[in-house]
Amino acid sequence: MRFTVEKTFRVLRVVTVPPVFAAAFLLTVYFLQPDWRMSILQLLCGIIFLGVLPVSGYGLQKYIPYFREKGREGQRSLAMICSAAGYLLGLVIALATRAPDALVAVYLEYLLCGIAMLIFNKGFHLRASGHACGIVAPVLLLVYFKLYVPAAVGGLLMIPVLVSSVKTKRHTLQQLIGGGLIAAVCLVLIHFSYRI
Repeated sequence: MRFTVEKTFRVLRVVTVPPVFAAAFLLTVYFLQPDWRMSILQLLCGIIFLGVLPVSGYGLQKYIPYFREKGREGQRSLAMICSAAGYLLGLVIALATRAPDALVAVYLEYLLCGIAMLIFNKGFHLRASGHACGIVAPVLLLVYFKLYVPAAVGGLLMIPVLVSSVKTKRHTLQQLIGGGLIAAVCLVLIHFSYRI
């Protein structure tokens, strides 16, 4: 029974990686916030830059010796780099295609979170959970854009995901809280500086 529970937690972590939450967020906004006037091209770019590119680091690790030799830590590092690259490229494309201000703010949220994660994890060696940051950010954005029902669903989904992170010993409670706080602080900064 214990093996089954542990396996369930591991599967749960895999299927709820932050890029999945990002893609779900974009699809939710696309269908429930028509006043954004987000084009299908901007939606697809969002899924690529916030969803596909960030998760590609996990697959690319085995082909890049420097990161392959570092094992799990190398995988985390490459994932953070791919994520930051996706967020930056997404922001550039959003600005180039004159995306809605709200969508630009979403890219800014992800980009600031990515930068903050790199600073804390690599600069100060204070490990914050990128997993927590990546699932808390879209839920907070749903609340910010007044999509309360999807936000509530996302909030409920966060609970087993965060519990699974602790149970599989991928993160401590403090690391999860740190990741969530980074997402919250970045959104506050965007609110007061970008004023969407």
